[in-house]
Amino acid sequence: MQNITKKAEALNTYLLQMDVIKEYRKYEKLVKGNTELESLEKKIKALQKQIVRKKSKQDETVTATIKEYEEVKASFEGHPLVVNYLYLKDEANMLLQHINTKINGELTSQDLTKY
Repeated sequence: MQNITKKAEALNTYLLQMDVIKEYRKYEKLVKGNTELESLEKKIKALQKQIVRKKSKQDETVTATIKEYEEVKASFEGHPLVVNYLYLKDEANMLLQHINTKINGELTSQDLTKY
């Protein structure tokens, strides 16, 4: 089991040194530290709750709330920091999915009793 832990730590260290992961983490901090984006994100979440509440009550003003939600969301997602962050997040996720697939493929084709 110790061998697996060492290999996992080595993989983690390797991943943290990759440019795509470094950039992703940099943009994640920039997005999380931006008060304008934080405010937009809070507003998006509040509007989502309003939409659910209004739909459950069959409130006719839900259409206006949906329109406002779409405008705020577009503003958030169109911000240059968010655009870069989401792109890098997707790249990092694809990398991790590839690694996960590779590991799972190997697990099904090898005898694990030696570990």
